[in-house]
Amino acid sequence: MRRTQIYLSTEQWETLHALSFRTHQSMSDLIRSALDRKYLRPGPSNFGAGMRAAFGIWKDRKDIGDTAAYVRALRKGTRMGRLLRLRRKPHA
Repeated sequence: MRRTQIYLSTEQWETLHALSFRTHQSMSDLIRSALDRKYLRPGPSNFGAGMRAAFGIWKDRKDIGDTAAYVRALRKGTRMGRLLRLRRKPHA
């Protein structure tokens, strides 16, 4: 870790100071966390942009059929059947 010095406005300092008091974190920890979220780790804004870009990309495909019907067919009746089989043949 390296030491550095920054200048904060009075409003920035007071905000950090109050948040530090409420969260029991040092002002340095709060600044490091903010820098990590903003510049080092992909945040929700990047995730949201990716989701928006991918939304609806398969909407015009004709080769995949009705997905709701496909899922219903996969799930149809299997749970009760599994429960009945377990009741008849308990695990050893």
